[in-house]
Amino acid sequence: MILSECAPRCLIQLSGWPDNFGSICERITTHLAVRVPVDCLTARAHEDVTVFRVGPTRLWFVCDDSCGRRLRDFFASFDAMDAVVTEIDHSRTVIRVCGPEARTLLNRGLPIDVENTTFPEHVFVQSVIHHVPVLLHRLPSQADPIFEIYVPREYAVTFWEWLVEAAAPLAGRVDREGV
Repeated sequence: MILSECAPRCLIQLSGWPDNFGSICERITTHLAVRVPVDCLTARAHEDVTVFRVGPTRLWFVCDDSCGRRLRDFFASFDAMDAVVTEIDHSRTVIRVCGPEARTLLNRGLPIDVENTTFPEHVFVQSVIHHVPVLLHRLPSQADPIFEIYVPREYAVTFWEWLVEAAAPLAGRVDREGV
């Protein structure tokens, strides 16, 4: 099992208004070619952009820095009557856990079953691990499971220390190069 911190990413939050959220979602689908998730459990991805619906009218857009400019330019066309757009990439640290024991490790602090049948690829959940609020996302993988954990920056060091300690008995190792 490997633990690593992911490279910085572009993370943008869009908070819409109930009256026009449907039309905002249509604009997003047309411009970014990614359908907005209809529920708060399944992430949608297209090429380099992943969309999480983290609330009834709230979305997170995640991509690497190379596509961040494209997202920022698109969202600059929105005004406050459309939606409130906020860059929140500096508020989260993203940690990747992958390997055959990843589920065992996560279940040591997560009150949710992350087995294949209950937590398939592309699913995400907002919960707590070791008393820290997180967004846990299961990535597609041909082999061992891969999870990314979005941790509020103010808890990142404490969370990382707990994760490394909990992974030790499972032969977990830290990848210092990152992802």
